[in-house]
Amino acid sequence: MEFKASYLEIEPRELIEFLLRESGHADREAVNPKSILDVLRLEHVTANFAAELPPELTQRSTPVRGMLSYRDRIVATDINLNGTRARFSVLHEVAHYVLPTHQHALYVCDETGMSFRTRVTIEQEANAFAAELLFLGDRFTSEVNSRPLTAATIKLLAQKYQASFEATARRMIERSLRPCMLVVCDNTGSRVDPDAQPVWSKKYTIASVPFRTKYFSDLHSAVIPPDVAAQVLAPGRDIADSVTHEVTIRTATGTDARFRAEFFSNTYSIFCLLRPTAN
Repeated sequence: MEFKASYLEIEPRELIEFLLRESGHADREAVNPKSILDVLRLEHVTANFAAELPPELTQRSTPVRGMLSYRDRIVATDINLNGTRARFSVLHEVAHYVLPTHQHALYVCDETGMSFRTRVTIEQEANAFAAELLFLGDRFTSEVNSRPLTAATIKLLAQKYQASFEATARRMIERSLRPCMLVVCDNTGSRVDPDAQPVWSKKYTIASVPFRTKYFSDLHSAVIPPDVAAQVLAPGRDIADSVTHEVTIRTATGTDARFRAEFFSNTYSIFCLLRPTAN
């Protein structure tokens, strides 16, 4: 029987369970996008989007990562994507294909649309669906709540689920039943003076429900201490070889609380995993 999303009045969770079951993921440790494409009878191709797409499709603020031709049943991803980004891009286009309200002739999805901070509703829905597939539904949730909240756990789960460190870290916080916050910092130092000291400041934060309920949901500002940045960015340093300090932060109620701040880096960003010292 051919899959036709327009005929299905079911919830995204049911679709996810169906796809994982029918594509044989009961015993897999990581999602196999090819097996999901096979269930849906979709073809996957790669292309050099910058060179091969017409200008009206490539003149965007960020590069195109994936495309779906609904009628042709083709999912295309940019040939220059690394493994983890290509896998997520395929799953993102699968989401556009199966979600009943996403049926259109052509989807062209760029870096902004596939960012978890996109404000476009259908892209948010596609990202959420793709993440559920990438992390095998509730399996990741069960696993993350049975392991320590550490950079070493993020590395282990990223390798196991074949996801990026940043996506895995975000997922860990989102699915944690324990109080924790992830602070992601980018280099915001001088773009003009190459000799200026790098400044790693907050790009965004994400907090677990217990954390934002008891402490705060965001930080007004955050800057990584230069000595810590130098340590975690040292050439060859492993993401699991983190640097830990205790810090005091004022909570939403105006009281001070002590937190264990664990710093680590994937070389592109510096992360700080905050946990109350009592946990």
